[in-house]
Amino acid sequence: MTDSSETVIDCLINEAKAAGVRLFTRKSIETARVRTEGGFDLILTDGKSAACDRLLLATGGCRSVGGAELAASLGHTIEPPVPSLFSLHVSASWLRSLPGISVSDVQLSVGKLRERGPLLVTHNGISGPAVLRLSAWGARILHEKAYRFSLRVNWLPELNEAELRTAFQSRRQREPTRRVNNSPIGAIPARLWEKLVSNAGISPETTWTSLTRAGTNELVRQLRTTELEVDGKSLNKEEFVTCGGVRLGEINFKTMESRVTPNLYFAGELLDIDGITGGFNFQAAWTTGWIAGHAMAGVKPKILE
Repeated sequence: MTDSSETVIDCLINEAKAAGVRLFTRKSIETARVRTEGGFDLILTDGKSAACDRLLLATGGCRSVGGAELAASLGHTIEPPVPSLFSLHVSASWLRSLPGISVSDVQLSVGKLRERGPLLVTHNGISGPAVLRLSAWGARILHEKAYRFSLRVNWLPELNEAELRTAFQSRRQREPTRRVNNSPIGAIPARLWEKLVSNAGISPETTWTSLTRAGTNELVRQLRTTELEVDGKSLNKEEFVTCGGVRLGEINFKTMESRVTPNLYFAGELLDIDGITGGFNFQAAWTTGWIAGHAMAGVKPKILE
């Protein structure tokens, strides 16, 4: 085992060669046409032709249109591709001054769209599992907003408002002379807590016993509903996956064969599949490829028996 992706590539290539698979490199399919007698006629980009009884399209995400165009030419519906699993750009200087800060549990909200989990502050804004899940489940919603919207952050979702105010009162009783800006509540990192206290308009000298009602209310608001103006996302080439692709209702998932065109199969991200993390997308690619390969070879996978 190594940490290099070349190990996986070498393994696949060696297994393919051992099985008698012919590999054609630096070529792609220009067009594919269904033959009247069954199977497909293929025209390659070098002008040469080829024929096959079964055809598997596993061209990856729809950022490259070749696979989607082939699928559409063979009768399939393509759900418009949009980016998924991306980080968010936030221009707020106070946040950008905290790169590397992570919070173990936050809740993010964009309208009715909500996700919860760890968050990481980056040089450009925010990332981490909570952001990636938000971008996955809300891929089309955020695309429609052109990646410019108000994002609300609840830094302490494990506490409701009453419990948070009780925590404040407990601090007043136990540590009355301690300054508010250096006594975080919950798992909020000290540097982030200090910024949130400052954003609430509370001076560095304020102690818990001198914290006013107005200051308390504003700090509660900052902790539960910090508003961040998102003004973009990670660049297209940096995204993990895309949302969109061949419509799933047109595929038989027991074999990955097309319900539209016999002997046409699909695997991987060309399908309208995207998971909430990159690992799920790898698993989807491997699983659909495994099912399609067995079906095309006429072997029924044991998992489906």
